Amino acid sequence: MSELTRHASPVQGPQGLAWDGATMWLTSAANGHLYAIDPQTWSIKREFVPPSQSLGITYTGSDFRLILAPAIDEPDMELDHRYVYTFSPEAGFTERFVCPDNSGSFLACENGTVYLSQAWEKKLIELDERGAAVRVVQLERRPVGMTIVDGAFYLVTVDEEWGDGRFERLGIDDDASSIQALRSLPFKPRSVAFDGERFWTADRNNHAIVSFTLAELASAPIRD
Repeated sequence: MSELTRHASPVQGPQGLAWDGATMWLTSAANGHLYAIDPQTWSIKREFVPPSQSLGITYTGSDFRLILAPAIDEPDMELDHRYVYTFSPEAGFTERFVCPDNSGSFLACENGTVYLSQAWEKKLIELDERGAAVRVVQLERRPVGMTIVDGAFYLVTVDEEWGDGRFERLGIDDDASSIQALRSLPFKPRSVAFDGERFWTADRNNHAIVSFTLAELASAPIRD
């Protein structure tokens, strides 16, 4: 799959990705920090330490929304309460609301509306300004990253065992029956960002950032 472009991640465990028009923003699963990355050199421009571990991040057009989660050694539903925060380099981190059912990993934003993914529950959720669910889309696979381009979700998903990575498309107002698998990914992806030309996703386990264009998808069939 030579059409994939790989960059060594400047941080260990790259996880959440967002593009603001000039800078790539990246969260780390290794330490939970947030980084501003120079897309020309893939070097760290700035590092930010949030109140807890950062997961998914999205750019709203003026600032960012990101999910913060407590650092716990083992999955524990009594302790794993996740929140959506507002972030800007100037103002820092501000708690906004708790995730629905305390669960959420990745975010996307379109025209001021924030969408949240729940990987364990296999859901995409449209949120109102207070964090309440407005609309829920139940998926067959686990969503582990998303962005919105031209009225559609572009997702990375995995199977029940968190493998078989895929890049998929779903109209923002459609139900899950309309989802379109666009390509397989030979790694376990996390997050999706779009810079106006290329899609970006994180190969978290191998500490790499991977990109490709829609034009390159025809040479990458979906595995059965």
